[in-house]
Amino acid sequence: MRNWRGVLGIEKQIDSPDKKRAFNELHFSEASSRYDIATRAMSLGRDQAWKRHLVAALPAVVAPVCVDLASGTGDVAFLLADRFPDSGITGIDLTEEMVTLAQKRNPFDNVSFTCRDMAETGFDNASVDIVTGSYALRNAPDLGEGLQEINRILKTGGCAAFLDFSKSAHPVSQVSQYWLLKCWCGLWGTLLHANPTIHAYIADSLKQFPTRDDYYLLVKNSGFEILSSRLFYFGMLELLVIRKVS
Repeated sequence: MRNWRGVLGIEKQIDSPDKKRAFNELHFSEASSRYDIATRAMSLGRDQAWKRHLVAALPAVVAPVCVDLASGTGDVAFLLADRFPDSGITGIDLTEEMVTLAQKRNPFDNVSFTCRDMAETGFDNASVDIVTGSYALRNAPDLGEGLQEINRILKTGGCAAFLDFSKSAHPVSQVSQYWLLKCWCGLWGTLLHANPTIHAYIADSLKQFPTRDDYYLLVKNSGFEILSSRLFYFGMLELLVIRKVS
């Protein structure tokens, strides 16, 4: 069993876009086999409910083209198919293992999955109505590039909704949140994979993520307006809905 000393070195493995991309690919490949168990456990059983809130927060659109970023095993893509049965939905993930699992679980004819980087989706300019992501933008190797790509593919007026851990601007809250996630998520990494770094990574990725206010500013500077924000999980998780305005 790998010991906990390796957990302390995660931050250095994700301190540049290239290193973070490589870490994510390896990390999520290893996590894929028990990813759904882990997300349910770490969220105290609330993960599915949060994702339902995400899809319910989207505006009503007729026959939308939808892209789900960092689609994992397909949860949000399948919820989109239930909400928008006349849509076309593509789930994008960096790791082949996640894509394979999602494809095996897929009961919908209008949902497909492909292995791509969220900063290079391959969609045409202004060709997408809805973009979603659960635990996606925090894992982007370069957040600015990720937001630019979302802006590029969305039609003007198109919406995006993201569910992810949220970083407080208060230093004391940041420290407590970091160690809580480090220990709680590391515990599940140990139990499920004999490797605490598998999920303790969440704390380090959030440490490098902008505070909530700085995140909002970056979103607005990337051509979006914020439609709504809702916090879950003792204020540590946020559902953010945005719309492309330019």
